[in-house]
Amino acid sequence: MRFLLPILDIIASLNLDHLSCIVLGSYIVWDTCTRKAFMRSLSLLFMLVSLYLWTGCSDKPSDGISTTKPMLPTESPRPQTDFRITDIDQRSTLLTFKNNKLTVAKVAQPIILVHLFASWSAPSCGMIPYLDTLQKSYPKTVFVIGIIANSRHSEKSLRRFMKKHHASYFISNSPDNDKLAQRLAHFLKLGDNYPVPITLLFKNGVYTMHYVGATPIEMIKADIEQLRRQ
Repeated sequence: MRFLLPILDIIASLNLDHLSCIVLGSYIVWDTCTRKAFMRSLSLLFMLVSLYLWTGCSDKPSDGISTTKPMLPTESPRPQTDFRITDIDQRSTLLTFKNNKLTVAKVAQPIILVHLFASWSAPSCGMIPYLDTLQKSYPKTVFVIGIIANSRHSEKSLRRFMKKHHASYFISNSPDNDKLAQRLAHFLKLGDNYPVPITLLFKNGVYTMHYVGATPIEMIKADIEQLRRQ
């Protein structure tokens, strides 16, 4: 029966479950021995199974210690909070949106209107002349910021665009524009594929309201008047 010992080693190296090892061992014994000798070889089969249990035909480590590494929680990346915005006259300032509060360096007006728009969007462009009038109507109270999203312009093309749509307020053409627009859209729970235009109002840095799509300037002015009285 010594010829069966190498077979034991082969079976142990297959990493089969208990039942599969027993079936395989039975077949080997039946095939190797004659039918008349099968009953005598049955005791050898039980020895084979016992050796298998000791030699690692189990799917558990022999020392009883699991080798599966625990999954560590992954930290979500912190959202960007500081954004550099720059207009066509190279006036640059730092806009910070942190803890749901917006501040703009070098801006003293208590009410900040942020207009997220795209130059190819007709509803966006339709609001620009009225926002320009709004800025001129409240020079000491309101600061209007235009953020061009999903597109970049050369200084020359942006000047033509602003002249065409009668815009003289601060319009940023900064590389940070898209990141800022995404940050504000996520804050409003509008997702990555947010619509344009989006207009947000902040007073003393605190978010107050927003409008999605083309919005009548009379509605925005009424809300600004209410904010001024508060």
